[in-house]
Amino acid sequence: MDIETTVAQAIHSADDKARYDAACKRLLSEKSILARIMRRCVPEYLNCSVEDIEKRYIEGTPQVGEVPVFPDGQSPIIRGQDTSDKSVSEGTVTYDIRFQALIPGTDDRLSLIINIEAQNKYNPGYPLTMRGIYYCARMISSQYGQEFV
Repeated sequence: MDIETTVAQAIHSADDKARYDAACKRLLSEKSILARIMRRCVPEYLNCSVEDIEKRYIEGTPQVGEVPVFPDGQSPIIRGQDTSDKSVSEGTVTYDIRFQALIPGTDDRLSLIINIEAQNKYNPGYPLTMRGIYYCARMISSQYGQEFV
């Protein structure tokens, strides 16, 4: 008779959550999915086709991922940016998916830094708006000394 201990249950549960989290991030890193999110959520892309966003604007040039969603297919995924932001005084923030996208109609090749955070609960127990503001502020402040002074 096998009786699973609470430690074993916790490990199994954490493993399930990690697999779920990894699968969700992998799905959201698909350019075709991101293009649809961007078209609906980012005003700069409202008048663009999903195909244009996917092929022309995400990261500037299309990147083909090494690991497809389906083993037999080739699916374009984002290359993305570093997903961790380290600060001596504030610790480390880890973003789910962070990437750059060119802004349509700009001659000087301006781009946006876009952060996608997946949530598996509608109400996770803390204010998502405040977390979004904090993450945005961290992304801006991390550019100090590199993009602006």
